[in-house]
This record gives sequence, structure tokens and C-alpha cells, in this order.
Amino acid sequence: MSLPAVARKDFRETVQSRGMIALIALFSLLVSLLAFIVRPTAQNEQFATEALLSFFVGPVLVTYLVPLVGVVVGYSAVSGERESGSLKLLLSLPHSRADVVFGKVVGRGAALALAVFAGFLLPAAVLVVIPVTFNAGAFLGYTVFAAALGVVFVAISVGCSAAVSTQLRALIGSIGVYVLFVLLWGLLTGRLLDAVPGSVVDALPASARQIEVFLRVSNPTTGVVEVLSNAFLAEQLFSGETASQQLSAAAMLVFWTLAPPLAGLLKFDADDL
Repeated sequence: MSLPAVARKDFRETVQSRGMIALIALFSLLVSLLAFIVRPTAQNEQFATEALLSFFVGPVLVTYLVPLVGVVVGYSAVSGERESGSLKLLLSLPHSRADVVFGKVVGRGAALALAVFAGFLLPAAVLVVIPVTFNAGAFLGYTVFAAALGVVFVAISVGCSAAVSTQLRALIGSIGVYVLFVLLWGLLTGRLLDAVPGSVVDALPASARQIEVFLRVSNPTTGVVEVLSNAFLAEQLFSGETASQQLSAAAMLVFWTLAPPLAGLLKFDADDL
């Protein structure tokens, strides 16, 4: 099986790129800046790790920046090599098309996850050293959720890249998914629920509240940032009243990690290179 070989190649190339180095520096700078904003004062000697993550890092970095970076990392994975002609050479080796698609998801997703961890490492090290009460476990755990969200958007972008023949089309499709999930989801789903007559909702096998929760967890961004990570910070991960909602959010993360590459692979398999 040659999937690991493709993954290693893409991981190495992505990690060594100047863009990834710049991303790590940007993450470190922004997290450090946000940590400085909520630093302890004479009136508040307790460093609010949860406040830093829930109200600053999450909405500013994880919600908007991490998915965007996932799009940038993944959109040219297959279509870029297809345009340059190197994809034919890659497929002339003992690699199947499935190896290529999922190898790129694994390699580029791992590279992005590493960049997220590295970008959060320096601020965490500084916060541990300075004399403040800092919850390192919460900080590290939250970083795992941020990395998972990045991997999801890498998978979506690689799926778009596999399904089309040019980088431009892959970029348009990936950006479209980003705009839908990150910028428009709440507005569109809210209007959808308002537009559906009450009689139709009553006829469905689910209540209006259940439909609202389903639409919420169907979005990987809100599923990670609002449902899973906030439950983790509240020490109620997969427990308490929202346990079923959290399980649904985790299931949707798995779905969005696997379904787009599979859909892209089906189209990729049918294409004549």
C-alpha cells in the first residue's frame, strides 16, 4: 500500500514551505497578543485560560483563520499536480488514485496540525514561565480541537481539488465551502428555519429544537468551536446534558473528513487524465 508514501511526500513538502513557516510565526504572534490582552492585573491575579481560548483565540483564530489555512493548504493538492503534469508521473508509480487523494489528506492535514501545535507552543511556554496561574492542560486540549478543524478543511479542499481539473476551480469550490460554513451558515440556517411553516415542522419526525441542533452540529466550525471545545473547557466533554449533541458534532467531523475526499475520488476515478 503506497498511501503512506504519498502522505510522507506531501507532509515533507508542506512543512518545508515558506508559507507554513509564516503561518507558525503568525499563530504565535496572534496568540501571544491575545494572551497579553487578558493578562493578569492587580485586580485579577488569576490568568483566565478559559477566557483566552473561548472568547479570544476561538472566535478570532480558530473560527476564521484555521479553516482558511486549511483551504490554502489543500486546494492545489491534486489539481495543481494535474495542471503541471506531475500527476501522471505520480500515478505511473505503484500509487492508486485513492492512495493519491487520501495520502494528500493525511500528509497535508498532518502538516497543518503540526503548524497549529507549533504556533500555540511558544505562547504556552511563555505563559508557563511567567508567574501566573495557567491551565496548560486546557490550552493543549484546545489546540487539539483547533488542529482537528484544520484537518477537516484540508480534507474538504483536497476533495474539491480531486473533483476538478484546474486549481482555479478547486480554489473557487473550497472558498465557497469556507464562506458557507464560516460566514453564512448561521444566517442561512436561521432564515431557513424561519421560512419553514410551523405545520411542516410539526409534521416532521423531529422537533424544531432538534432540527436547529442538527443544523448547528452539521457545520464543522460550530461543531468544534462552540460544541466540543467549549464542553472540553467546561470539563463536560461527552458528558452532561449536551453529551448527545457533542457525539453528533464528533460524528459530523468524521463525516466531513471522509465524505469530501471520497466524493472527489469518485469524480477523479472517472476522469481521463
